[in-house]
Amino acid sequence: GKQKRRAAVIVMGMSRSGTSLTTSIITKLLNPGGGDEKTVYMGSGAPYPADHANPNGYYERRDVISLDYGTLRTIEKGAWYNFPPGFAQHPTLLNYSGSPSLAAHQRRAFEEKAVPILADMDKRQPWVLKDVRFARMLPLWWPLLTAGAVCVIPYRNPLDVAASSILHSTRVWENYMSAALATTAALGCPTALVSYHDWTSGDARARRQLAGLHAFLR
Repeated sequence: GKQKRRAAVIVMGMSRSGTSLTTSIITKLLNPGGGDEKTVYMGSGAPYPADHANPNGYYERRDVISLDYGTLRTIEKGAWYNFPPGFAQHPTLLNYSGSPSLAAHQRRAFEEKAVPILADMDKRQPWVLKDVRFARMLPLWWPLLTAGAVCVIPYRNPLDVAASSILHSTRVWENYMSAALATTAALGCPTALVSYHDWTSGDARARRQLAGLHAFLR
């Protein structure tokens, strides 16, 4: 008896790659009639607070970030950006779908927190949820969604990402982008890739990308 849901957009990828900017654009595309746009990406949840890195906000629910980060730390015993040896050869092993490293009680604990979040988001259709950690965590969310969900992966030059990130690492960029691509392919989630550079170009490329994203979401 899991509730069916639809018109869901999942944004993932690597931090400092335009995920917040892209989510803000998707929010406007999903909210053509105006009104309180925060409900599109936040429902009635609390927002992840803005800071000096993202003064306009992260377009994220605090409880989603907490759940994904906490689950990763519980299973991997490390930070959100730590990847185990051999990941490049077997990227889907990191997604915990049927993984023996994820105990039944851990999966139940995850679902007990995830189901109310999705039920809250479903009060407003359509909606978008964003967390870069969906690149690794989406297989745990996926059984609670339907095939109606679509995925969006923003990307940016890895050297630019490393320069603007506190991690200063192209390896983390490589791992997270590989995880996002492997996860969406394994789950069969219809996926659009969008370029941070095109968003900030201020020319016809931004307009073409916006039109393409709008058509994809429709």
